[in-house]
Formats: sequence, C-alpha cells, structure tokens
Amino acid sequence: MRKTALGMAVASMMLLWGCSGNEQRPSSDSGAGKENAKLEPVTLSFYSKLTPDEFDNYIVQHVKKKFPHVTLKQVEQKTAKMQDLITTGNVPDIIWEGSTNLQTLTPLKVMADLRPFAEKHKFDFGKYRDGLVDTVKAYSESGQLHFLPFNVFEFALHYNKDVFNKFGIPFPKDHMTWDDAAALANKMNRVDNGVQYVGMRPPLSTNRTQMQLSLPYVDPKTGKASLQTEGWKRLFETIRSTYPGPSTVRSFFDYRDEFLKQRTVGMLPDILLLQNSVMADYEKEGLDWDVVTYPVFADKPKVGAGLFSDGMVISAGSKHADLAFQIIAFLSTDPEVQLHATRDGRVTGLKDPQLLARAFENNPSAKNKNLKQISTLNFPATYPMNDYDRRGLVVVESKLKSYVAGKGDVNTLLREAEEQLDKDIAAQKLQ
Repeated sequence: MRKTALGMAVASMMLLWGCSGNEQRPSSDSGAGKENAKLEPVTLSFYSKLTPDEFDNYIVQHVKKKFPHVTLKQVEQKTAKMQDLITTGNVPDIIWEGSTNLQTLTPLKVMADLRPFAEKHKFDFGKYRDGLVDTVKAYSESGQLHFLPFNVFEFALHYNKDVFNKFGIPFPKDHMTWDDAAALANKMNRVDNGVQYVGMRPPLSTNRTQMQLSLPYVDPKTGKASLQTEGWKRLFETIRSTYPGPSTVRSFFDYRDEFLKQRTVGMLPDILLLQNSVMADYEKEGLDWDVVTYPVFADKPKVGAGLFSDGMVISAGSKHADLAFQIIAFLSTDPEVQLHATRDGRVTGLKDPQLLARAFENNPSAKNKNLKQISTLNFPATYPMNDYDRRGLVVVESKLKSYVAGKGDVNTLLREAEEQLDKDIAAQKLQ
C-alpha cells in the first residue's frame, strides 16, 4: 500500500468520523414522510456539480416532501475539492459523481459500501436496467456497491438529413453495425464546391468503444498491461475506419461543432445531444437532424456503449449514513422523482418502460425524433477495472492518434502502448 500525506489524512479522518453510520432511522417506504415529520431536524451536506437551480429542481424539492425533517446543504464541486474536504474533516454526507469517475474516489477511501444498507431496507436492485448494477460493482475493489444512479446518458448515432439528401444517400437505420456505418460514411467523404464533407466522425472518446467491447487495460491476474490483444486491435481498426483517410485527431468539441455548426458531417456517434446541447437553437440556424441507435459490433448486436451515469455516493464517515442511503435510494427509484427528471432528459436508470417512453417530453427538439429504440441496447458485459484504467485511456488514445495519422502499424503501436502503461503502473505503485 502506498502511503501519502493524503492517505494519512484520510486515515485520521476515519478515526474522527467513528462508526456512527448505522443510525436507526425509519425506512423510506410509504408513510415515511409522516414518521419523519416527528423526527428531530437534521442537515446533510450534498457535494454536487449541479447548479443551484438544478439542485433545487431535481433534488431538494423531492427530498423536502418525502423527508420534511431533512435539510440538504449543497457543497458545489467548483468551489471545493474533495481532497481538501477530507483533509479538513468536512467530507459531505452525499457525493454526486459520474459513474466513470468513481475510480478517482477509490484511493481516497471515501465511499461507503451500500450493500448493508440495501439489505437492511430490503432495497430492490431488480428495478434497474439489466447489467447496470454489475457495471457499478465492477468499479469497486472487491465487488462492493458504492453508487446509485440518478440518471443514465443515452447514446445515439446522429445524422444530418441535409448532407444525406445533398448526395442522394439513404438515411441510416436503427441497429447498424460499425462496419455498416463506416461503409455509409465513405459515400459522403468528398469535396463539394470547395467544402470538405465527412461521412462520420469517430466515437468521441475511446472509452466508449472500449467499454462496448469489454476490453480491460490491465490483466487482473498479472497486474500487467493487456493491450496486445485482438480486441484492442479491432478497436483501433474500427475507429480508423470512421476517418476518410490519414487524419489529425482533433478534440471532440471540434467534431461536435462540425456537426452542429458547420454542418459538414453526415453522422456523429455521441451521447444523445438532447442531453447536453440546446438543439432548438441549432434547428433555428438550419440543422435538420435525427438519430438512430448507436452502432454495434456484428458479434454483439444489442450491446451499447456502456454505463455513463450521474448518481450518488454515501461518505464512508457520514454520521447520517443510514438516512443518506434512504434519501439516495428514494431519489434513484421513486417514480415521481424519476419521471420529473426523465421528462427533462435526465433519463432514468430504471427499466420501467412507461418511464422510458416519456423521456425528453419537455424538450421541443425531441418531437418527431426517432427515439423509441435508443434505450433498447444492453449494457456491455463487465470486465476487471482498476486504478490504472484512467492512465490506460491516456496511453491508448495517444497511440490511437498516431494510428489514425498513419504513423505506425497497429501491432507496433499496441506493443508500445503496453510497454508505456507497464512503466506508468510501476511508477504509480511507488507513489
């Protein structure tokens, strides 16, 4: 175990926190609101990246109704770093985080295992979409469950109708493979009146395809990098096929701008843009667009990009851990809470088809869009994750840029990536 100043601070704070997390509180079943009204007022801190308006809209108003004795105090991520909060003994009771960022919290020893609380309150994990809970557990060291989702991010293959119509090419269809999409894109890779059109930009982060193929960066048995595999070779070749030829890889913000603003890209595989862009503004500027399901691999015909989710963690040292679990369980699964968020585009992680059918109801840009099949793809099979994955992503993307630029063959670049990641793992172990 590596010993750092931060690690010592964490250990010290755990002693100060003590073992008061299993306080006896009524469960958050029907009637809990009436019982809680008789309880002493309590304030819980809630660390989040939500704006104050979002925090009030999606979190506070619902919690106040269900748990009237509870006051939530928001600690904004932009004003406080988790490491500083640990050092000063001010770790929040509840932490809002993205699922793919859970590994940044693991070394801090700040996340409580939710399984004992779930067992106590007879929490039903079967409410979630198939594979979601297994994916969350894969982020832990020994199968712990540290996270409950508030919403999941849907993925789609966006397309510009005008680009397709310009070249007389049929629109894409649901359930296309990556090979299908690349072949369709190649028909649009051309210069027209001095303007370069590109049929498809690549998946905007390598981890989306890596998760879709369930590719580990590190062999869990040896602790060594595991990148010289047929799976990684397939990933490199698939992403290169989305480019019109040797290319300089630019940021995904550039690629989004090409699709949304310049409108010179036929297709964009990405997080469904209704979730993070004001599509009505682009429509007013002339963007005519729609979506189909995210491309899949031929041998994994119903497997999507993986779990990308915003959700909640309980601090391991919270004095109100039991109550905090009741709150996040309520926010994660209550039909009213989840319908409110889902209609706004924060799509539920529950597998309730009636909830999913109402996704994006409040977004005018969703009207008449082909959204019925978007949530039908499954989460990929889990694979061993560890603390070196984030470094693995950096190393892989560096070599992938070289491959797309035509600066090396795939076997050599994967060997170099594996050697580099092994060096980085060894260095990290010494820290």
